[in-house]
Amino acid sequence: MVSLTFAQTPQYYNFNNGTSANSFPFNMAAGKAVNTLFLPGAFNQPAPLPSGYQITAVYFRCGTTGTRSFTNLHILMAQDTITSLTMGTFYPGPYDTVFAKDTSTSSTSGGWMKIQLSKPFVYDPNKSLITFVGQCGYTGTGTTVYNTTVSPNYKRIWSVGGCPFTPYSGGDASTVNFGVDVEPAVNYTPEVIYYKFENNPAANLVLNCANPGAGVNPATVLVHTLGPGGQFDSCMIGTGATNSGIATGWATNLGSGSWTISMWLDSLPNNTSLYYLWGETTGSFRCFLGGAAGAGNVILRGTGITDVVVSAVAPGPTAVTYVYDSATATIYGYKNGVLANSVVQTPLNLATGTGFKVGAYSTSAGLNGKMDEFRVYKRALSATQVAASWNMDIACGLVTGMSKNIPLPETYMLCQNYPNPFNPTTKIGFALPRSGFVTLKVYDILGKEVATLINEYKTAGNYIYEFNASNLSTGIYFYTLNVNGFTDTKKMLLIK
Repeated sequence: MVSLTFAQTPQYYNFNNGTSANSFPFNMAAGKAVNTLFLPGAFNQPAPLPSGYQITAVYFRCGTTGTRSFTNLHILMAQDTITSLTMGTFYPGPYDTVFAKDTSTSSTSGGWMKIQLSKPFVYDPNKSLITFVGQCGYTGTGTTVYNTTVSPNYKRIWSVGGCPFTPYSGGDASTVNFGVDVEPAVNYTPEVIYYKFENNPAANLVLNCANPGAGVNPATVLVHTLGPGGQFDSCMIGTGATNSGIATGWATNLGSGSWTISMWLDSLPNNTSLYYLWGETTGSFRCFLGGAAGAGNVILRGTGITDVVVSAVAPGPTAVTYVYDSATATIYGYKNGVLANSVVQTPLNLATGTGFKVGAYSTSAGLNGKMDEFRVYKRALSATQVAASWNMDIACGLVTGMSKNIPLPETYMLCQNYPNPFNPTTKIGFALPRSGFVTLKVYDILGKEVATLINEYKTAGNYIYEFNASNLSTGIYFYTLNVNGFTDTKKMLLIK
């Protein structure tokens, strides 16, 4: 059960002058859902919300004081160019689920009730925002919410009864007094190192998917192997051997700036034996499992660093994220996107090193288990950003066309597009171990072909195609690769 606390004012809101308090959707013990439309530029108090931001929290101005525990309180968001909902019909989407939990809440009459989103939502103030807020029952004291009429047309459609939700035959022009907290929209692609341990050009090589990236690319995997069972696909597998890992060729020039380092781990030994996970080979900082960390725990330590332990990582699967925020001189340790520990530091200045290893440190015992999604940023991800990205499958950009420095791919592969969601351009990568006639097509959610990107003979190699969807509307699309009897399809989301 997640408990939410409140007592603050949103950064931006539409109205705080509503006098009509309504019971939908929070004051219906059997459950209720409300579909609400907010017009473009609606969040203009105390100033217009500019573009380039993502919503991290939402607020409802409440008409009663009380506490309650909700079952499956969930919030979905979408954007569109519509200016009215359809009477008796919920907006069909596609939506992005930004919150879905059993949740305890409290409210005060005339105050704002805040809900911190589990996933941020990129907001375009030039389009309408559509929210779907539902709950499947509560205990405790219910809360009403204030509404303001925004005529003409339909701004609110509500359900008949609780879960599963059925739209009421009518609707009205009421819109809830609603606010948001925001932060600059984030590109989650790392800019230093990003090893996905997939799309690899050869059995003992791994591509650095970061943009623009650092060190040698591709890098050699020593002793460890690549195999199945990763967070999203394949992964690096270690047995605790010495002289192992990936010598990245990166000189760890983090200096006194902020940084984020994260990884996904699984099948780890839950004992006090020490296994290094990554580190600067000259010893300025490193991360390991067991040893001084204790059985099953992971620790970050180094010159001038006060130890930061993330407990109960083994056996996994667990994503561990360390964030150093130079503004607060604090290192934060997260486990599966949730803050597990924070330790104030003497302001760090990590001197430029001679090399950085992934899956090991120096010649000592390296990774024992599985590692995937190893990411290094030269910036501090916020708590919201960590929560949003720890389980996000970020695409790996492939080298366009042939390269004499990278062997031919061993298998056919269609990569997840990047960025995703996108507006209006995105890149789609694929790998061909053999030459052949290639088709790459895009389909809408109904299966209708909307674009043919490639329809020609291609030689073996790694490719990237940039897809421009400026002529398509917001929604879910699928792209399919066909070549030499190989077929694969992936999903992408266009948000305008």
